[in-house]
Amino acid sequence: MQLQRSAADLKRRGLGLAAISYDSVETLKAFSQARGITFPLLSDPGSAIIRRYDILNAQATGRTAGIPHPGTFVIDAQARVVSRSFETAYQERASAASIIAGGLGAPASTRVDTAHLVVTAGISDDVVTPGTRFTLTVDVAPKARMHVYAPDQTTYIPVAIALAPDDMLRPHPPVFPASETYLFTPLNEQQRVYSRPFRIVQPVTIPVTPATRERARSGGPLTITGTLHYQACDDKVCYRPADVPLAWTIKLEPLAR
Repeated sequence: MQLQRSAADLKRRGLGLAAISYDSVETLKAFSQARGITFPLLSDPGSAIIRRYDILNAQATGRTAGIPHPGTFVIDAQARVVSRSFETAYQERASAASIIAGGLGAPASTRVDTAHLVVTAGISDDVVTPGTRFTLTVDVAPKARMHVYAPDQTTYIPVAIALAPDDMLRPHPPVFPASETYLFTPLNEQQRVYSRPFRIVQPVTIPVTPATRERARSGGPLTITGTLHYQACDDKVCYRPADVPLAWTIKLEPLAR
């Protein structure tokens, strides 16, 4: 169902979508009809294609024998694999929207305008199930003549994102773009900074636990909170470090069975 929710958006972006599993054509047809799946579900008897891609989960036995390591391949128009995303546990899957959110727009959730920056928080998915890995984004636009220090500028206070602890959530390391070199003239010092708009990508997973399953059954929203910490400078002055509160809201939905 997570993929189905992304199907229309992917089509608007000019992308196709298909899923492959070791299930029979009859099983996939029944599942597709029951769940309203509109994209192709491909049957891989004996996990032949799964083996050719070398992603067979050799540790899976019994009723799960033949399953692949959960993952997503992005293939271009020439049938070349241009990127891939995999999870370690078969119960956890990255959403299609989260895979493309690092480079494409994510729907805005909150916007904060400070004296130094414009900060916009976005989220790849608005509905997820336990086991879904999705993406929080923080778009930062320094104002005129402003810059903030990048994580690779260790001698100053770098820009950072921190999520509030929550048992419903497992954050992964945030991803920052490449920084730029800046000459701070008053000190004649080269620094690693961001002076142009940039995006921080924060992957998170809703773990499969009794608590998340119960929360999903209740159908209530889950609010994720965090903080963007930074120190901004212009071409003459460095300002006091500041914190920007961040918030994202998603809806948890039960796993399809």
